[in-house]
Order: sequence, then structure tokens, then C-alpha cells
Amino acid sequence: MPPNYSTEAIVLGSHKLRDADRVVNLFTAERGKVPTVVKGVRKVKSRFGGRLEPFTYLQVQLHEGRSLHTLTGADTIKTHAVIRERPMALQAGLAFIDMLNRVTHDFEKRPRSFNLLVRFLNEMDEAAAGYMALTLAAELKLLLLSGFLPHLETCTSCGAVENLSRFSAQIGGTLCENCKGESFQVTGRTLTTMRFLLEKPLAEVTGTEIDENTAREIWRCVREVCRYHLGTDLRVEPW
Repeated sequence: MPPNYSTEAIVLGSHKLRDADRVVNLFTAERGKVPTVVKGVRKVKSRFGGRLEPFTYLQVQLHEGRSLHTLTGADTIKTHAVIRERPMALQAGLAFIDMLNRVTHDFEKRPRSFNLLVRFLNEMDEAAAGYMALTLAAELKLLLLSGFLPHLETCTSCGAVENLSRFSAQIGGTLCENCKGESFQVTGRTLTTMRFLLEKPLAEVTGTEIDENTAREIWRCVREVCRYHLGTDLRVEPW
């Protein structure tokens, strides 16, 4: 593959490098997460500065390096500025980006995860409320794409369909009252809501309101799965 290439990309975040440069995390359609050097971006006259905010959707031109690629050109497809302008949407969006960053490796091809991110940001743009539901739905779908979706329909241990009242990341999902295992309590409402968020496309989740207790239980389930199976801790809550 040639050292110079063009691809669609979404900005996940960045950090400083030397006096005028930055390393930007781009999630690309072709190569997954690509750490990218942007030279001179912190200078006043940089042509890239305003295009590298989190959530910005770009068509980029990159030069391939050993561990870092270099940005040589960028055209904006969609700014998603409205997400950054709404504090609740911004927090929810950053929570999903935090999870995406932690469950994917650099240069790991994840086209379905890229498509999920595109759909998530588009729905966040349109939503006037219900950001928690959208974010939790996207996080559950990301677990599915990563191969670590917990079992939610029956007891993971014995197969019972009733009295599902606990969740165990270690065992793989829901547990009934009679089965043992390291776990924590969850309500029936939480499990029903998790199944709804998984089954419905993001467009049908938009506008859904979830009570705070249910949202926190769902996020705890997602967080514990990431801790146990992926060895990573989610640090940004979606509220």
C-alpha cells in the first residue's frame, strides 16, 4: 500500500507534541484508530487548527509512518459542532469516544465500529434530549461488535428465564436469584431497557428518556464488562 493515502476519519481527541505540533487520534474508515502527527497546528496561521475538534468528520490525506502517521491535508465533511455546544451532549459524546478509544487498538480495522460512530454522531446532532439513551445504546452495540456482549435473556449459569436480578461480567451476563457468582443487583427495568437499546437502531432510540437509576445500572454493566474482558476502565460517565 502506498505511503500516502486518503480516507474518511473522525477526530477522537488529541494531545500536545513538542512546541507547535499535536498528536491527533483519528478513527478512520480504512485503518481504524490512527495516531496522527499534525505539524505546526498550534501556530496561529495553521490551516488545520479549527478542523481538529473532537467529533469532526473529515476527508483526510495521510502519510504513513512507522508508529505515527502525518496529516498532509484535511477537508471537513461535517463539524458536529452542535454536540460541542450542548454541555449534556458533549459529556455523552465524550463518554462514547472514551469507550471507543479504550476497546480498540491502533491500526485495528473496525469498519463496523466506524459506521456506528458515524450514526451515533448524526443522531446526537439531531437529538434535543435523550443523550444518555443514545450513548448507552451505542456503547452496548460497541460491545456487540467487539464480541463481548453480555447475555441478557436468561440466567447465564442455569438458563432460567425468571427471577433475573443480578449481573455478572465474570460469568457473562444475567444471573437468577438461585445461582452463585460474583455479581451485583440489577432491576427488571434495567434488563428490559438494555434489550431495547440493543435491538433498536439508533434512529429509533433518539428521544428516549431513561430514569437516572436505570441509566447508572446499565452503565455499570457496560463498565464492568470492559473491566473484566477488555482490561480497561471507562473513566468518562455519560452524564
